[in-house]
Amino acid sequence: MNQDKEKQARRIKASMELQQRVGTGEIEKKSVVAAQDVMDNTDVDFKEIAKPELDALQKAIDTAGKGITDDTLQSLKTPIMNLKANAAVFKYQMISELTGMVLILFETVDQPDKKIIKIADILHKTILLALAYGMSGDGGKNGAVLIKAFEQVCRKYKPKA
Repeated sequence: MNQDKEKQARRIKASMELQQRVGTGEIEKKSVVAAQDVMDNTDVDFKEIAKPELDALQKAIDTAGKGITDDTLQSLKTPIMNLKANAAVFKYQMISELTGMVLILFETVDQPDKKIIKIADILHKTILLALAYGMSGDGGKNGAVLIKAFEQVCRKYKPKA
């Protein structure tokens, strides 16, 4: 019986503040359809959305190059998380997948080191390259190669003992 309790999902009660901000109940189907239509037919250029996040990531990389602090990992994660979310919305699945891999790797890191900074830098440069070459969607053959290379880099990462 005790073992069954351990397997059960833990429930966290939502704060009333959050509930007041977002409301309760279901979202009307027509609102969901309208939102999906906007996302599917947007003419917003992802490059414009990505630029401030890429700038923030470059700043975090530059700052980390001068010295790694307690805030380094979070300063790297934030723009990467934003890039991941927006890339998926704007049909840049390859960028979303690359950033997702790096975020998963970052979750295993207690204290960032030079290797983690280098991985963030390679990610930054890869995204710039992908955007320069218009590699939307899955990025085609080159996208598959990049994803495989990032998988290998993330798998090989081992923090200093």
